[in-house]
Amino acid sequence: MKKFSLGVWAFSPCGDRFLIEGYRPSMPLEEIVRKVATIKDLSGVELGYPGNVNEKNLEDLRALLKESRLKVSMVGVDLTGDRKWQKGSLSSTNPEIRREAIQLCKSGIDVAKKLGCDSFNIWLGQDGYDYPFQSNYPKAWDLLVDSIKEIAKTGVKVCLEYKPKEPRTHSYIATVDKALLIAHETGMKNVGVTIDVGHALAAYESMAESAVLCMRDGRLFHLHLNDNYRLWDDDMIVGSVHTIEYLELIYWLDKMGYDGWYSLDIYPYREDPLEASRESIEMLKALSNLLDKIGRDELEKAINEGDPTKTQKLIREKIFK
Repeated sequence: MKKFSLGVWAFSPCGDRFLIEGYRPSMPLEEIVRKVATIKDLSGVELGYPGNVNEKNLEDLRALLKESRLKVSMVGVDLTGDRKWQKGSLSSTNPEIRREAIQLCKSGIDVAKKLGCDSFNIWLGQDGYDYPFQSNYPKAWDLLVDSIKEIAKTGVKVCLEYKPKEPRTHSYIATVDKALLIAHETGMKNVGVTIDVGHALAAYESMAESAVLCMRDGRLFHLHLNDNYRLWDDDMIVGSVHTIEYLELIYWLDKMGYDGWYSLDIYPYREDPLEASRESIEMLKALSNLLDKIGRDELEKAINEGDPTKTQKLIREKIFK
């Protein structure tokens, strides 16, 4: 049985640079949690630190989650949305800024542990560069590795979420291979990867291949599921664009024994977030059922034969039967 989770920011106002205040009114976290708890087959929530959860609201939120029978699938740190991180956080050349970023992660990990969560997500949106000759690449990577290594000594699973760009034009942790490289350079088995499929698509990766690379190494710690057109991180309803590629992703996740969370990371700007979340989960379930209908053994046989025409026929005949 797959474990489904949702990032609570799906219920945020979803502001953008054209409508900063967002496309819907802000909603209290308590109301969001109660709404999320009504979604069929969803058993987890993903929270941001310190925005969604922090030391002040920890106890109240823990009681609410227990009442709602929801687990915390992940706590992620915000090292992007504050002006002080504009020139980097864990790779900052300013030791005071870097120390503050590391400490924020450690504080977030303490909160995660108190919520029964053993995983901590790090997306470094401000750690990168915009211009040629702007970055001292060797120094930046050394600082990143050292910072992540220190954070990982807390013992939780440290999940590195990669993304090619935005808000910087170039992110240091931009692709699956760079995320895996940093994880290896720390020398710590509890440093792994969060694959946000929208980021993988934007990097022109195969979602399935990226997942397999991480799973071969025992470092696929978490999934963020959404969709886009590969041009921007649109965070659309799961499977709405890359349906067949999602089918392949699920095939290999099942084949390789992934047992982590399937966490929705969507931004339904103009859609009802409750319905967008429900539809995303129903799509994931439908794709799993379609694999059973096609026949996983038949698909494996066709894959091993290296015959894409045969695999396409197998899929087409079951979809359009």
